[in-house]
Amino acid sequence: MSAPITLGNLTIDRATYVTWVDSQPINLTYIEFEILYTLARNRQRVTSREAIAQGAWGEAHRDHARNLTVHISRLRKKLRDSYPYTIRTIPKRGYSLSDGSNRLPAAVTRP
Repeated sequence: MSAPITLGNLTIDRATYVTWVDSQPINLTYIEFEILYTLARNRQRVTSREAIAQGAWGEAHRDHARNLTVHISRLRKKLRDSYPYTIRTIPKRGYSLSDGSNRLPAAVTRP
């Protein structure tokens, strides 16, 4: 099992599939959790849509593109208090779990 990932006031525990913001559990679906976990493992780097789909659904498939957009939107709302970490969209490259700095994330993570 992997150790929990703690980023600022955000803690993601894959062993229990529980995520906390300020020590308060937040309710994530399985897919939302897997998307967040994939982004957290690759924090401060751009993660391609394909890599996120691979992590969440176990396959990278173009049909997941719309679903991914919806799940990212829901995650952003649920994580609005996870200061300073936010999910950034990097146009034509993917997403990044960013610490709020204005510097660009590192290279794209692919499946």
